[in-house]
Amino acid sequence: MSDETHHEDEYDDAMVTMLELIWGEGFLSPGGPEATLEIVRGLDLDGKSVLDIGCGIGGPAMVLVRERGCRVIGLDVEAPLIARARARAERAGLADRADFRTVEPGPLPLADASVDVVFGKESGAHMEDKPAFFAETFRVLRPGGALAVSDWMRSPEPNSRDMEYWFEMEGLTYHMETLDNTAALLRACGFTAVETTDTSALYRAQARDEHERMRGPLRVRMGALLGPEKRAHFIEDWRAMAVVLDKGELRTGRLRARKPD
Repeated sequence: MSDETHHEDEYDDAMVTMLELIWGEGFLSPGGPEATLEIVRGLDLDGKSVLDIGCGIGGPAMVLVRERGCRVIGLDVEAPLIARARARAERAGLADRADFRTVEPGPLPLADASVDVVFGKESGAHMEDKPAFFAETFRVLRPGGALAVSDWMRSPEPNSRDMEYWFEMEGLTYHMETLDNTAALLRACGFTAVETTDTSALYRAQARDEHERMRGPLRVRMGALLGPEKRAHFIEDWRAMAVVLDKGELRTGRLRARKPD
């Protein structure tokens, strides 16, 4: 799903455990079911095929299948995450409507014009070659199909030491873009009706609340699940994230676009 030829798993068990504790079972990014449904608000998904790019452990896909009546193909480059997603679908009795696949970085393993909607929840920030990535999403969409994503974004300014420190604490590989530049990339690939929504203020407040919960009500639970060393690491990770959110360096946003008929 990028131009890289090799991928090393980055979401280890501790990271997954921590993110589910903060963001809810099945979710590796903020907002849970409510944020998932907001991304696709107003789209007719009933009976449609949805491609979930960077599906992680399957939480958003399960919400879309249950709440919006669609079929989902979930792709991710990390096999352990896909194994969790498949197990979740089996437990829910939804394996016939939620198809999770491990893929190699690169072109999407789908035919031209084969899906109705491309969905993504905070996964595009990990894609290095964004023009190639968006070109692939355009290719697999049927004419008239929609792209609906939310993502981590950055400011137009060079990374500060605070931002680099947060990257170090995260231990994940990010290739963030600005919201405006991402919209321009979509238009360059042929997408029309491109709409953007800056959601930074909303998550800025949520992240502060998450950090306080980690230091307070969740502290004992975190220690039991992760041990004191990893607990301290993640609390510091969230503190560092709150700093760059407050400075406007780390941002969040949603994008919506159409492939012409």
